[in-house]
Amino acid sequence: MAHLLTERKPYLLLLVLLTFNLGLMSWRIKNASERSLLEEGILGLGSPFLKAAGWIGQGVSGTWHAYIGLQGVERENRHLRERIDALALQAHEAEEARQEVGRLRELLDLRGNIAIDSVPARVIARGVDGSARVVTLDRGGRDGVRINQPVITPRGVVGRIIEAATAASKVQTILDPNSGVAGLIQRTRVQGMIVGDGDRGCRMEYVSELANVEVGDVVVTSGLDQIYPKGYTLGVITAIGEGEGLTKIVEIRPEVDFRRLEEVLVLLRPEGPPERSAP
Repeated sequence: MAHLLTERKPYLLLLVLLTFNLGLMSWRIKNASERSLLEEGILGLGSPFLKAAGWIGQGVSGTWHAYIGLQGVERENRHLRERIDALALQAHEAEEARQEVGRLRELLDLRGNIAIDSVPARVIARGVDGSARVVTLDRGGRDGVRINQPVITPRGVVGRIIEAATAASKVQTILDPNSGVAGLIQRTRVQGMIVGDGDRGCRMEYVSELANVEVGDVVVTSGLDQIYPKGYTLGVITAIGEGEGLTKIVEIRPEVDFRRLEEVLVLLRPEGPPERSAP
């Protein structure tokens, strides 16, 4: 009998465990709203990890959404920057066009106020050293441009044509030391020869030391050189110094801003006599 119980002991133990398990399941069905001590323990130990996992999940999700949002913001900012650059370029082009229209209007007004035939031209090049002693225009022989024709702007005299090709021409400006313009002081009618002094401006030579000359006087063309018509502005006297003998030298600031010279008017006069250098 004892031997029989010993052999069947595992089966009896299994039967007891099954019975206990069935009873436990029956009790859990009746008390579904309650947790067992084991479940409470597991939840108690695992809740911090579950919360941490939830926070991490929320953080990763939030970071991803933020990243996606930042990508969209960056694309929008890049688009806005490109748009701003395009608008800025358009604004600069519009301002340049507005200024050009203003200059051309002044040139056309000047053209309408003079009796001599003329042709407008653009400055397309300067001297090899970048100075304004010689400039090149986009008008030439086919436009009626000839040597010794005067070149002016609404501000005053620029110079004269010294070379004329078919579609371009060169102008010797009044800044060139080899140039010479017969001029007079508008206020007192004192006459003299205006020669270039490089980028510094011009000077009026052969002025008597007794002549009535003051700083601020306006100097205009006298017409005696038979190249420049009489009465066109050359510049304003800025300083007066002693010359050789009984003369004085008068420094002149040209009215034309040669550093910003862009459009000019060529007066289509017949070729004048070659200009002679002052003795």
